[in-house]
Amino acid sequence: MAYSTGTIAEGCFGKVYKQKYNDTWAAVKKVPQHLISQKDLERECEVYNKSDHPNIVKLLGNITLTGGKWIIPLEFIFGEDLETTIFKSSKSKIQLTPANKDTIIIGMCEGLLHLHSKDIVHQDLKPENIMVEHNTNRAVIIDLGLAKFFRYGLNSAMDLGNEAYSAPEVLQRRSQRDQRSDVWALGKIIAELCARIRLYTPSVCPAKIKETMKDQAYCDAVCRMVEPDRSLRSSMAGVIGEIRRSRGKGTVTTAPVQMEHLKPSLLDVPARNRSPSPINRDAAPLNRDLSPINRAAPAFKGDPLPLTKDRSPSPLNWERSPRPHMKALHPQIGLHKSPSPRPAEDKTKNQALVPTGRADITQDMMKMKLYQEAAKDLPCNLPMTGKVVVRSFEEKSGECERWVQREVVTRDGRIVKYDDIKFVGK
Repeated sequence: MAYSTGTIAEGCFGKVYKQKYNDTWAAVKKVPQHLISQKDLERECEVYNKSDHPNIVKLLGNITLTGGKWIIPLEFIFGEDLETTIFKSSKSKIQLTPANKDTIIIGMCEGLLHLHSKDIVHQDLKPENIMVEHNTNRAVIIDLGLAKFFRYGLNSAMDLGNEAYSAPEVLQRRSQRDQRSDVWALGKIIAELCARIRLYTPSVCPAKIKETMKDQAYCDAVCRMVEPDRSLRSSMAGVIGEIRRSRGKGTVTTAPVQMEHLKPSLLDVPARNRSPSPINRDAAPLNRDLSPINRAAPAFKGDPLPLTKDRSPSPLNWERSPRPHMKALHPQIGLHKSPSPRPAEDKTKNQALVPTGRADITQDMMKMKLYQEAAKDLPCNLPMTGKVVVRSFEEKSGECERWVQREVVTRDGRIVKYDDIKFVGK
């Protein structure tokens, strides 16, 4: 490491300097040894290593201990933070033309989508933690020091973050920060970027976004991102297609927000028969426009199991959470047998997701009951072709108390498999 040219940032955990590192400019973060534990340092390093993406700041080398300080060499972005771009126009070197806004918004969304595909929650998204490169307008998410891995509904870091960009459930202390709270924060940032005004956090909701953004291209997508009910709020995977399609559209006529579109996307619903790594999962059937980055695979064991209730997680570290052994399996329900050699119209009639009305009323009622049972309590509508798997896991005193799994497989508008598995501890 060569010479220093001065401090470029300062926080409660240390300072960041612009320095030469291996013949390239770097943002070198220096943290006093007593301010960060070895465990937190290892987690931060692992977050950077698993976040290789053009819209995520890069770790340039190994973290070392020198003079009682941890030295963390990070990519230096030749640009300005988004706080300056939006709210300090006299100092900003970026012109917020429609094309430049598109580049910044899509870059932020692609970066956050990549983090979430690795089960990483940033936890502190705000304009100060997004850099914009001057020559290219590339948006880069920085400051992953508070970022955490999220497994089994438990997190691997303290719940910290800026209240000005905190989702309602976080402010009301009803939920820890997770992917949904990241999405809410980014939705507010996009709205502020488009309107170039600071929004009062408690007022942010779909109605306020419509009032603020009016008929701008990203209005509908942002409305889905800031939905106050976290169970109806879109995930990044669920909204990224609309974000991409909004590029270059400028001003559009907004349509009413449809409640069914606010449900979590299938990217949040792990699949049973995929790779043991929770991120080794293909794009969900309802989100076929997802980029290939969503199919990358970090080395973690176990499938993510979202909590069924908005409650504080167990203090146990997620790495130590045991996978439960199922002791009771419910019989499979509603599996369709191979069709008998009947006319084609009968085959369609007997296996349709929703009865056509031409069959006998008793058969139709049975099929409707099966369809309603299979779709009950699912976080999304059943796809025409695909698989929906919902798992929930609760523990008490470090032991598995309840495990529930529902799996529905459809093909060409027919239910071909339906499993309902439950385990309740004694």
